[in-house]
Parts: sequence; C-alpha cells; structure tokens
Amino acid sequence: MKKLNIKIAIAVLALLTTGSLVAQDYSVEIGNASSTTIIIKEVNRVSVEAYDGNGIEISNSNGNSQPERAAGLKPLSARGEDNTGIGLNVQKDGNSVTIFQAARRVKGKYTIKVPKNVKVQIQHTGNWEGGKIEVHGIAGEIEVSGRFNAVHLENVTGPALVNTLHGNVTAIFTELSQKGPTSLVSVYNTVDVTLPTSTKANVVIKTPFGEAYSDLDMEFPKTDGMRKVSSTVEGTLNGGGVELEVKASHGNAYLRKK
Repeated sequence: MKKLNIKIAIAVLALLTTGSLVAQDYSVEIGNASSTTIIIKEVNRVSVEAYDGNGIEISNSNGNSQPERAAGLKPLSARGEDNTGIGLNVQKDGNSVTIFQAARRVKGKYTIKVPKNVKVQIQHTGNWEGGKIEVHGIAGEIEVSGRFNAVHLENVTGPALVNTLHGNVTAIFTELSQKGPTSLVSVYNTVDVTLPTSTKANVVIKTPFGEAYSDLDMEFPKTDGMRKVSSTVEGTLNGGGVELEVKASHGNAYLRKK
C-alpha cells in the first residue's frame, strides 16, 4: 500500500511539473506599461489577456510546437527566426514589443498575458487559418486588422479601432473611453456591441446591405418631417460624447445595453 501511494505521488508530481513547463513558455520584461505597445503580427488563434504582472507571458496550448523528430534541430523559416521555441519571433525595440509568427503551421492557441494598460496592435493579413482574435480586459488603446478573423473584445474600454473582412466583430465594453474615437467594422459579417447605459457617445451605424438593432435609449436629430433614404443611422447616447462608428457592410449591426 505504501509503495502504491509513493507511485501515485510521483505520477502526480510528474504531471504537475509537465503542466508548469508547458505553461511557462516565453516571457518578456517591459518597463512602463502605459507607454508600451504590443504589436502582434500574423499570429494564428491568439488571445491577449490582461493580468496583474509587469511583463509579457506567452504560452501555447499545444506546448512545444516542434515535432519530436526535430529535437536538437533549429527551426528554419522564410518568415524569420523562431527565437522562442514555440513558433514565434519576439523583438523588443524601445517601448515596442513585436510578436511575429515565424512558423508557418502552428498547432494550438497562443495566449499572451500583458499588463492591462498597454497598447495592443494586432494584424493578420493571411488566410483562413488565422482563426479568432481575442482581447480581454485591456484598458489601453486597441487596434485590430484582420481578413478571415472573427474579433472578440471583452471587458475593454478602448479607444478601439477594429476592421475585419470576413469575420464577425463582438465588443463588450466596461466603459467607452472618451480619449479617442472607436470604430468597429466588418465588411461581410455582423458587428455586435455592448455598452453600459451611462455611455456618452455620438453614434453612427452603417449597414448598407443589412439592418441595425438596439435597446439603448438613443436620441436622434430632429427633422423637418422629410424621410431620408439612407443606410446610416446617426444619434447620441446621454447627450453625446466620444465618436462611435459601427459598420457592417453586408451584415447586421447590434448595439445593446450591458
């Protein structure tokens, strides 16, 4: 019985050790978070998450991206050097940290943990393999540019500039920052935005080939009785404030209260 307990303990310890090694993939030290910009380029299936640490922690749900047969060999790629061991090239230059996917085919999902006040820029111009782009809990500026990517922002404040071609856009704001305009655009899919009822904003919703829906108390400019034939809805929330543009060219737009 005692030997069995020892074996179980050793097995559990091995599992815990393996798990910690997978989770601790790559880290980058940064200085002042509010003056730091994180630039993420061509990284497939990526989630940027705010946490209480002072640096950048990068992990991949699949652990080491290299096959067993490549043990002891250095990855080669026309995209650049994999200097992380998980398929990424990370470069720090002053207050900017650029994270680029060096490997062409990477399994799993990347999670990048950053301080909440950093600025985040995400670009994905590649094919459908890019998958969903997620941003959680960031209080700094956010810029996302994609093609086949769905974009999901949650518990963010903005300002946020999001543009994707074929994916849908979902944005849930804890508040809408008055520091700059927010624009959320999907060309061939839907845009769904959730805002606190106290939000002060000048709202423009464009749906050339779709419809717009909202349960927020939006105020509309007075007219002279003439109906305007247009796919653009303009109004204000709580007397107006920051500029908010929502555009779903070939889909519907949803503006809902939190």
